[in-house]
Amino acid sequence: MLALLASACGANPESAPEEAPATPIGSDEGDEGATDDDGDSTEPAPPAEPAEEAPVEPPVAAQAEPIDVEAGVRLGPIRIGMSLEEVQALGLDERVINPRTTGFGPYQVSFRDGSVRRVEAVIGELERIRFGESVIEAGAHISQIRDTFADCVWTEGGGERYRCADGTLTVRTTHTMDPQRYTVGVAVR
Repeated sequence: MLALLASACGANPESAPEEAPATPIGSDEGDEGATDDDGDSTEPAPPAEPAEEAPVEPPVAAQAEPIDVEAGVRLGPIRIGMSLEEVQALGLDERVINPRTTGFGPYQVSFRDGSVRRVEAVIGELERIRFGESVIEAGAHISQIRDTFADCVWTEGGGERYRCADGTLTVRTTHTMDPQRYTVGVAVR
C-alpha cells in the first residue's frame, strides 16, 4: 500500500531512502560512532566558552548637597524665628530631646516664646556644610572650621568651643574629640 501511495505522488519506491530507526531522546545510543553524510565520524562540538565580561565598576555615590550655614539666620532649612508649626511643616522626624529642645531630623532646635532661638547639628550627620563660598566636609579639624567661620573666640565649657559672629554662630567638640561629632550651631543675636 505504501508503494502504491508513493507511486501515486510521483515518487519511485525503489529510490526512496531507507528510514533510520529512531533513537530515544536522552539515550547514548547513536552518539558513539556517529557519521556525517560522507561516512566520516563526527564529534559533538565543544561548548562555547563564555564571553569575558568587562569588570563592573561600583556606582559612585553622589555627594550630599552642602547644608547652608548663615550666622544668626539659619542652619539648613531651619531659620531663626520660625514657629514650631513651620518647622514641623518641613516633614523631618520629630523627637523630644529635653523640655527645651526638640529634634527634627539631624537638627536640635530650641524654641523660646514660640519661635526658633537656636538650632544645632552634628556635622557628621550633615556630611557637608557651606559657609559663604566655603564647603567643609565632615571630618575636617575644628581649627579649619573655626578659621572658615572667622571672628571666633574660644569659650570655656570643656573640649574646644568657639563663639563666632558675636555669638550667633558656634562650633564645639564633644568629649570624644571625633571630628564627625563636632557640633555647629546658629543662634539669635
